Amino acid sequence: MPKISNIQDKGKKGLDISKLPWLRKAIGSDLVRGGIYLLAGEPGIGKTTLSLQVLGELARQGVKVLYLPTEQSMSDIKRVFSRLFKAQAGDQASSAGDNLYVDTIDDLKILPWFLSHQILPLEKEYHGCQVITIDSLQGGGLGTAAGQTYKALLDFIDTAKGLGITCLLVNHVTKRGEIAGPKALEHAVDCVIYIRRALRLRPLFVPKNRFGPAMLDPIVLTMEESGLRESPHVTAQATTVLGYSGVGEEFAEAQASVTIPSYGSPPGLNAPFLPSKKIKQLLKVLGTLKDIDVVDLSYDIACYLPGRHGYVSVLDLPITIALLSSYLHQEVDNQSLFVGEVDLTKQIRPPERRYLAALAELLVELQPGRIGKVYLSERSAQELKEMRPDENKPRVGDLVEVHGVRNLEDVLQAIWPDLMME
Repeated sequence: MPKISNIQDKGKKGLDISKLPWLRKAIGSDLVRGGIYLLAGEPGIGKTTLSLQVLGELARQGVKVLYLPTEQSMSDIKRVFSRLFKAQAGDQASSAGDNLYVDTIDDLKILPWFLSHQILPLEKEYHGCQVITIDSLQGGGLGTAAGQTYKALLDFIDTAKGLGITCLLVNHVTKRGEIAGPKALEHAVDCVIYIRRALRLRPLFVPKNRFGPAMLDPIVLTMEESGLRESPHVTAQATTVLGYSGVGEEFAEAQASVTIPSYGSPPGLNAPFLPSKKIKQLLKVLGTLKDIDVVDLSYDIACYLPGRHGYVSVLDLPITIALLSSYLHQEVDNQSLFVGEVDLTKQIRPPERRYLAALAELLVELQPGRIGKVYLSERSAQELKEMRPDENKPRVGDLVEVHGVRNLEDVLQAIWPDLMME
């Protein structure tokens, strides 16, 4: 047997995806010839769009590629392709269309036969295809216990890898956010690309990568008419949002960091000195927001309470906004203040009048100019605007923008209007 020093490193040849720089950054290289890539995410999140962006770009360069949909018709695939590449110059669009082949497959058990009889023979139309996409592995209702089907899939993967054919396998996730299918599938692939949903944003992770480092801090994408693009928004992973406990001369600070767990590790919740039942309730409420997926994540939450006073319900909203800020990778204005209890129906409850009086004094007398905007229940907004701690002092509404909101959706619309779904 040779010594490791005598083994020649043949390297890995790549397929150029430089026109998709965010994907190249995510996986750390071009697509590797013979590499097996698993693209996972919930239905409707953009997996087909991403797959066709990749295949269309390679086809534009003259690479012969094959798309095998198991859930959508050929005309559905054609519509998505036309939308993605309608802005391309004539020759480029024609080249992409001429080199991208589409065929349907009803049963994954025939994949080994399909490879040996429809792709490998010299006389067959699909001979020479360098990339094959299967969209998706769960087409036709494939379940985890479908042992023979998955065995055929794994045989197909093994043969394709040996032949240097790159495969992009589109896969669903479970209700808990876990990759569907047996663990043998995850072990068989070289790279796992995981897309999540965050309103209009699509955080993309790479929790497993044999060709480079895993990427657990997401690249944040936006879904546009021409496909997925990297979002221009850049923010720190941990965020701080201001609140007020109702006591003292300082503002409270809610801090949160939302991350995807390390590959193979369970999600976790770390919220020291905060009531665990309340925090779990807030996370449950977040999960009811449309297009917010909070499962299978890890949360670190802290709340600075001046004077070491205990937690009060009016801090629900700043903690919730801090969580959303980290999750969405969106900044919150450091001159904005959030007030209110968040109930199970996502409504923002009004604080007591004595709390409003203390807040008015803080805004007008104790820390004037520190806060520019206040978000609280619309039932209390007008009352706070009119408050004047001293008859010789201005009203709160003369110094601060007071925004009345009914529920969490109202708050999101007010602070991040460009992210809200139509």
